[in-house]
This record gives sequence, C-alpha cells and structure tokens, in this order.
Amino acid sequence: MRAEELGYLLGRNPTPLLRLHLSSGATFDITDPDLVYLSHSTVQLLLPRQHNQMREAVISLLHIVWVEVIDPPG
Repeated sequence: MRAEELGYLLGRNPTPLLRLHLSSGATFDITDPDLVYLSHSTVQLLLPRQHNQMREAVISLLHIVWVEVIDPPG
C-alpha cells in the first residue's frame, strides 16, 4: 500500500469506515481520520482506550494487503 492511496481514502468526505487488512491476518478499523497520522512508510492509529490506558498502533504500509471501504448505512 502506498501512502498516497491511503491518504486519498482518508481524505474522502464523508470519510467511510476503512478496514486495514494486514499480511498477518490482523485487521484494524479507522473510524475517524483525525486519529490517524500517515507518513511515507507507516500509518499510526490511536486506538480506543483499554483499562484506562492510551493505545496506539504503528503499522508499516508494506504490511497492508488491502483496504476494505465500508460506506456508512443510509
């Protein structure tokens, strides 16, 4: 996945739910583009708090196999 491609999807208005599918089989949902930082080689996601602790995922763009675009209902 290239940063430009993911940036395009994050810039859509309204931004749809994006589900990142990684080479490991893991998935990450992006519900709010304001919680994402995109660099040329990684995407950083702020994740929901768990046990009152901040969580963040830093994902190499090389490991994103595909992005599922889920339009909101309605």
